[in-house]
Amino acid sequence: MSATYKQKSPKQDWQILEELVASIQKQLAPEAIVEHNVRIKGKITGVERQVDILVTQMIGQYKMTIAIDCKDTKRPVDTKGVGEFSELVRDIEANKGVLVCPAGFSKPALKTAKSYQLELYRPVDTGNHKWKIRASIPALCDFRAAEPSATLGFSAPNPFTSNTPIEHWNIFDSDGKELGTPKAEIIAGWNAGRFPIEPGPHTKCLIFGERETLVDDGFGTLVPVTLYISYRVHQTLYFGQIPIEKVSGFLDEHTGHVVTNSFTFGLLVPSEVRSTWNKLHFGDSPPIAPVLKLVGLDLLDELK
Repeated sequence: MSATYKQKSPKQDWQILEELVASIQKQLAPEAIVEHNVRIKGKITGVERQVDILVTQMIGQYKMTIAIDCKDTKRPVDTKGVGEFSELVRDIEANKGVLVCPAGFSKPALKTAKSYQLELYRPVDTGNHKWKIRASIPALCDFRAAEPSATLGFSAPNPFTSNTPIEHWNIFDSDGKELGTPKAEIIAGWNAGRFPIEPGPHTKCLIFGERETLVDDGFGTLVPVTLYISYRVHQTLYFGQIPIEKVSGFLDEHTGHVVTNSFTFGLLVPSEVRSTWNKLHFGDSPPIAPVLKLVGLDLLDELK
């Protein structure tokens, strides 16, 4: 006994496009019902009409429907394509009509679609298909650095003696627990963002915060002491593009905006920013408005 199996035919591009658009729409409207390849009897013509994607959602007691048509054409969709789809939307009495075409739309088609109140989109997706896009986000990277020659100071109610530099003092809390040295706390605090990072001078910032701090007075007794640091923060701005690793959504042809609910970009390497991005000098504006602003701290590893 032998059996033969019919090999499944590969999907056509138009089928892959429809599935892609349906997947994107499900991500954008997870609470809606998104159906693929639906047939609906026209209310005006009485003829069964095919809808690539039908989105249905209840809003209170009202049922809202959106008809989406996908066009995998080599050229932009023209006014004829827009007009034919508008007739379908009206025939099935959908609340909204959406045309999706990776090749875009002609200028007359854009104008016609506005008059029909139709949405026009292109898919924006980094998946593995023929319409895969490479996207990036304009960004401003703001590096903050503390002046290395910071000034340390202290005040104490009683006199004491010490031949050790302030930054190397052993500091204790009110329970006698050792907290470390001012130097170690300054480095750890700056790197963790616990000190003010706004550009400009900062004076008498408490090194150990509001905790009571004590130090040996040189005679074996722990006495209270207040430790602070004064320093200046320098700012350096860089403008560049952050590559997007993953995004799925639509480009609105009417507004030029991308409609998505999430995107992912990779790690930003500071050395690459400094070597490949455009450094902005004082008073310079970015060539285009940044979508993201990232603030980074130049880590301290030493005090001078």
